[in-house]
Amino acid sequence: MDVRIISALAFISIFLLSFAVLYFVSSRKHHTKKRLFELAAGTEKNATQKTKLTLLQKSLSVLHFGTGPESHLKHWLARAGYYGPQAIYDYYALKVASVIVLSALVAIASFYGHLPLPQVLLFVGLAVVVGALIPHFWISNKIIQRSEQIRRAVPNMLDLLVVCVEAGLSLTAAIQKLAVESEHNCPPLGHELHIVTREVLIGKSRGEAFRNLADRTGVPELRSLAITLIQADKLGTSVSKALRVLSESMRIKRRQRAEEMANKASVKLVFPLVFLIFPELLVVLLGPAMLNFLKMFPGVDK
Repeated sequence: MDVRIISALAFISIFLLSFAVLYFVSSRKHHTKKRLFELAAGTEKNATQKTKLTLLQKSLSVLHFGTGPESHLKHWLARAGYYGPQAIYDYYALKVASVIVLSALVAIASFYGHLPLPQVLLFVGLAVVVGALIPHFWISNKIIQRSEQIRRAVPNMLDLLVVCVEAGLSLTAAIQKLAVESEHNCPPLGHELHIVTREVLIGKSRGEAFRNLADRTGVPELRSLAITLIQADKLGTSVSKALRVLSESMRIKRRQRAEEMANKASVKLVFPLVFLIFPELLVVLLGPAMLNFLKMFPGVDK
């Protein structure tokens, strides 16, 4: 091939490559396109925020229990920490599964035990009743444990809330701070405070959000907190002073509750001592004496 043709092709290739590189660099530095890109990104960001807000409203809509026939069951499951829209169906599915499994186990055990048919039917009926009650008692126990865990964490939460508010944080920011801090110490309370911040984010008042918190948990201390915040907003009083008074009263109640439990302990120990420990002590102490007495008087045991 001629040298001139090779030189022309090399020149054209280098020219096209340089033009492509320069065009790419200049297009990145073009201010109009850059501004249009920023506006488009801002529109997408606003759309994303609106979508997140819509999803947040939908996720919090399951916390409105309503007045239907299932509202009581929804509220009851919410106190155990189950807020999802499938909570009711999961509860019924757990009941059905518990009844089927327990009935099958009892029927198999009765079959291998060669029991008569009436006894088999009786045991299977009892298994159906017990299997239907097991999820109910399990949820009730979980409600008690969760409420007690939240109740014990409320005084410390109020102390930290007072510190945050008096340090200059707004009440909403202080609640967000508490929600993050409570995730490690008391996860149920941290989850509930996250729900409070989300409800405030979608436009609810602080009093309404805390009133919903008290209704979901059923803890009297949180209901007192909701009443205090509502009264502080209505009367225009200082929130920090109201929270400090409430925190002091919570600490006094916690001390009184501990003293009450300590005083009850001595009464609760009476029954184990009388029915479980004293008979064994009597046998150990009087047993050898009775044996010696019987040896000294051989005719007594006849």
